[in-house]
Amino acid sequence: MAMRNDMQPLDDGRLRTRLRESRPAPDLPPGFQNAVWCRIEQAEAATANVSLEEWLDRAVAWLLRPRLALAGVAAMLLVGFSIGALQSGSLANDMAKQQYLAAVSPRTAH
Repeated sequence: MAMRNDMQPLDDGRLRTRLRESRPAPDLPPGFQNAVWCRIEQAEAATANVSLEEWLDRAVAWLLRPRLALAGVAAMLLVGFSIGALQSGSLANDMAKQQYLAAVSPRTAH
């Protein structure tokens, strides 16, 4: 409960009423709520009907930011080096098998 200057308790209902009266809210223009809902529906429709070309444009614009572009290049290099290391290991393994077969049985290696 709040206390007034004359130290008498003021009930919450009256206090809320006085606070609302002290800061009156302006009236909304006619059709405001309908206009808001129309804008929300238009925004949802715009995001729902994004074509592949628009999606690619947005993705490219997002990736062309300097920090993201650097992170993308670093990620692509890491993936490329990883794939290269895996393939070179496989190639070295195949070459070792062929050399072993050639050393053990020279006729079947060709």
